Amino acid sequence: MGSAVVLVWTGAAQANGPGEPPERLFLQQVGSKSATVKWRGGDADRVCYSKWPFLLKFPWWSRCVSAEETDGGHMEARLRHLRPDRRYFYILGDPGPGVVDFEQRFKTAPRSNRAPRDGNTRIWLIGDSGTQTEQNPFTGEFTHLGEAEEVKQGYLTYNDNHGQEDVDLFVLLGDNAYLEGTDAQWQGGFFDIYPNIMNKAAVWPTIGNHEMGGDCFDLSAFIGLPPGSFFTFLGGTTNFSDPLLYNGGPADCSSGGPVPGPDGSGPPYLGIFSLPAAGEQGGVPSGTEQYYSMNYANVHLVSLDAQLTNADDDQRAAMRDWLVADLSSNRRDWTIVIFHHPPYSKGENHNSDSEQREIDMREVFTPVFEDHGVDVVYGGHAHSYERSYYLNGHQGMSETFDPNVHAELNQIGEPAIGQGNETYSQVSPGSGADDKVVYTVAGSSGKADEFDPCPVDPETGEEPQMGCTRSDWLLHPAHYFSVAEKGSVVVDATRRKLTSRFIDVNGEVVDEFTIDRGRRYRHRHRHDD
Repeated sequence: MGSAVVLVWTGAAQANGPGEPPERLFLQQVGSKSATVKWRGGDADRVCYSKWPFLLKFPWWSRCVSAEETDGGHMEARLRHLRPDRRYFYILGDPGPGVVDFEQRFKTAPRSNRAPRDGNTRIWLIGDSGTQTEQNPFTGEFTHLGEAEEVKQGYLTYNDNHGQEDVDLFVLLGDNAYLEGTDAQWQGGFFDIYPNIMNKAAVWPTIGNHEMGGDCFDLSAFIGLPPGSFFTFLGGTTNFSDPLLYNGGPADCSSGGPVPGPDGSGPPYLGIFSLPAAGEQGGVPSGTEQYYSMNYANVHLVSLDAQLTNADDDQRAAMRDWLVADLSSNRRDWTIVIFHHPPYSKGENHNSDSEQREIDMREVFTPVFEDHGVDVVYGGHAHSYERSYYLNGHQGMSETFDPNVHAELNQIGEPAIGQGNETYSQVSPGSGADDKVVYTVAGSSGKADEFDPCPVDPETGEEPQMGCTRSDWLLHPAHYFSVAEKGSVVVDATRRKLTSRFIDVNGEVVDEFTIDRGRRYRHRHRHDD
């Protein structure tokens, strides 16, 4: 299937030209033959583009596409008839002297299941990054100003020291706009922070709890009052499965109980992003933007809805059936799945043994991942970095995990860690099948857990446990590594290897693992576009 690039903008004028600049400008659905540009604001009504930026100075040498207005006041232009694996430059508005911005560019995907010309697909993943707009519900104070920017700068530092490669896929793991996922929070918590990344790489999001508004929440226990004594409107606390019930607040919660009713507009998330519900970018059509799949180069990316669809038994079953159909038709070298609520987690505020959405994702979907060749799964929700061993067959609570049964073992019978001589093989030596998955929690791109499990005794100055560390409370038994530090994840996927790295705010690699396709990469070259 051919693919396209979509550019989306809101309030935007032409780049570096006369007129009002856009308040947001970002790419959607960049494929091998087309792309979408999206923006909002300003006075531009079209996009002009070329493989050679200097031609954008001359109207008769530029190709231009008219835009149409879509949800939320966004303008959207779809660029077609592009060449695969080529770099294009674009502007908003009319060509002319002085309007070229070399930062406004994108690279189309290569044909079929091929790797890009540079040999690598670069994916940047951020989770729970929307904290720039997070406010204390009692004081209104902004509590995490500048922390998402720190994480971004950490990635840029890493990238400057490792080839300065442009991002191909910009992946959001949910909770990217705090606290209620309003349009204004998306602006302040996302669009104002990453403009020079999303104007070069398509954004691929998944739904988190903070994307879906808020509800009246009983805070009594947190402030030492009897249950039912104190309700307040709090973002990220909804339990419904219908997106139209979205409520961005505020609400009068003095009488307790649920918010009186939704605001009627639905979640801004679904109005902001243009996602391939009809299979426009490859994969099986899902019929909904709440979950979808797409292809880029030799990577198949699946975004599941662990927040809304997962809250309803029938909808969850339908999403599972779609996932089986989608993965059964997938022929890409690498398969990556994203969703917000992780199946294995022991973060400070979230525990996969006790939260139903996480339990459902583990019990219903991990067997599908293992049966259909998924390589890696990424989630957020917990504000930490947690990374599993190479897993198969663990759907129970954490105390039922047995490394001898559920993890890939090394030559001395211990769980392999995916590094050095223990790099994971896509086809497991133990089972002879592509049936194991690495699960990563990456929800610390805007803040990190702060609870200290090893407090210093105020009288003696000593810790209560010898050798106590933060990992004592973060480490799920299925995990090799956990840390409460801010950062993001970089995935590099070549024909033969997929390497995932957690990058801290200083640009340093804190953890990494590699999956090797071995000899399979020599002959598994399929043309399915």
